[in-house]
Amino acid sequence: MVDPAHRRRATVRDVAEKAGVSISTVSLAFHYPGRVAATTRQRIAAVSAELGYAPRTQAASQPNGRFFLLLMEELSLFAFPETVYGAILRTLEEKARQQQVGMLLATVEKGQVPHSVRERQAQGAIVLGGCPENDALALELARLHLPLVLVDTYIPGAPITSVLPDNEWGGYLAYQHLVEQGHRRIALIEGPPKYRTLVDRRWGALRAADELKVPIPPSYQQPSISSGFAQKGYREMKALLQLAEPPTAVFAVSDRAALGALEAIKEAGLRIPQDIALVGFDDQSNAEQASPSLTSVHYAREQIGALAFDLLLGQIEGSAHAPARHVVPSRLVVRASTCSARS
Repeated sequence: MVDPAHRRRATVRDVAEKAGVSISTVSLAFHYPGRVAATTRQRIAAVSAELGYAPRTQAASQPNGRFFLLLMEELSLFAFPETVYGAILRTLEEKARQQQVGMLLATVEKGQVPHSVRERQAQGAIVLGGCPENDALALELARLHLPLVLVDTYIPGAPITSVLPDNEWGGYLAYQHLVEQGHRRIALIEGPPKYRTLVDRRWGALRAADELKVPIPPSYQQPSISSGFAQKGYREMKALLQLAEPPTAVFAVSDRAALGALEAIKEAGLRIPQDIALVGFDDQSNAEQASPSLTSVHYAREQIGALAFDLLLGQIEGSAHAPARHVVPSRLVVRASTCSARS
């Protein structure tokens, strides 16, 4: 006989009880993550994924019954409170509240179309982040003619509207900055190739290396070898430091990787930026708080969320233009982790 608890939808109370926190803490973790400790947020995210719980914002209470889906990879659900996705999500939620549209957060399940799409309940969807599972679902939603916007990703050749940072230009700026500081031995810490945005940042750096005539040798193009480790970039940086001639500067395609690299550099007894300069990408809050503070590429996360919502609402209301890739500008924020190369 099936346990009745498994026949009903998981509730916020179920998550709170299993995670050992209050209901208000669960709500804060999803809607105001900055107010909840990182370890607690991660525990709540894990329990939510296990129980299949997705927080409803206004979908159930809207008088017109309109709501859209915010879909993301399960790994991103664990990460978004600490990364850029938290700001994007909060902006989407605020825009939805202003327009009296509900938002339902859910993780992408391989080969599964969300129930609310199959039952024609959701008026549209935003897919946040790129990976093979997200791409496959986005292509299926587009085939079903569901209003759809991709955020922080795009699918080459697919006529789907997308919103993302100017990743290639940001990578160019990061590399250009290190060259202008006098560095010639510049290494690149890459990200997993399944994420197009990280690949584009790499291409931006390679383009700058070519145009500025400061090439990156193969030994300095460190691939991602830290999958499954808590601090991205730590192992990559250690590998670079073991070279016969280590780099004097490093561009990491994300702040998460850069902060892992920073720890490895310190662990080796080297100084930042006197021995090795370091640049990241995303300009997370912990980049500025790092010691030394991290030079990073910034882009307006709130602008990405607001633009994505407006584009989706336009599709829902029938006033959308042809599918296009919308790019939010990137700029370099120079901090203490970069300085002129030593003679």
